[in-house]
Amino acid sequence: MTERLRWTPAEVVDVSGPAALLRNYLEQRDVRRYLQIAASRGPIARAYDIGSGFGRLTPVLAEIATDVVGFEREADLVATAAALLPAIRFERVESLERLPAADASAEFVLTFTVLQHMPDARAEAVIGEILRVLRPSGHLLLVEETDPALEAGEPGRADLGYTRGRPPDWYAARLQPLRLDATAPRVIEPGYPRADVGSYLFFHRP
Repeated sequence: MTERLRWTPAEVVDVSGPAALLRNYLEQRDVRRYLQIAASRGPIARAYDIGSGFGRLTPVLAEIATDVVGFEREADLVATAAALLPAIRFERVESLERLPAADASAEFVLTFTVLQHMPDARAEAVIGEILRVLRPSGHLLLVEETDPALEAGEPGRADLGYTRGRPPDWYAARLQPLRLDATAPRVIEPGYPRADVGSYLFFHRP
């Protein structure tokens, strides 16, 4: 098997203790706000969390959606999520570029700090899957690094660890015909070394 970084909870959330608890609260609060906006526009029968990790944000989707699926590549993270959240379905996938989901099958899709760790071609492939599975009138909440000056690691060796900021218009161009309805800074705990940790990008499919 090709060498790659094995993601653990410590890589998913790079702080621990009180800081991690506060960050999770703030992120759940903000995801909930966008989910409620989407629900006010129409019922959400199914929601997908693409790159769900150990499920730290997935239960927010289950507050409104009747069927929630988390898709994740790391087997250990899937096992942790399934043990902690047995009422939610988590599926391990070989790649987020090929999801075991039907076309136009979800009213809401969440992708949280996932595409920023991929080189352009792979991020674009996942975007293609998002467009495939999102229903007409559905919503996408994308949360990613958006500072174009940020790049850590080598794109050719992204599986060993890579982060790239891309501006909102990069995503908006590739997510057409989705409409970018709103953007807002991602808010985390005070004292983090970088003030800019990305943005919430809220899309709607006309």
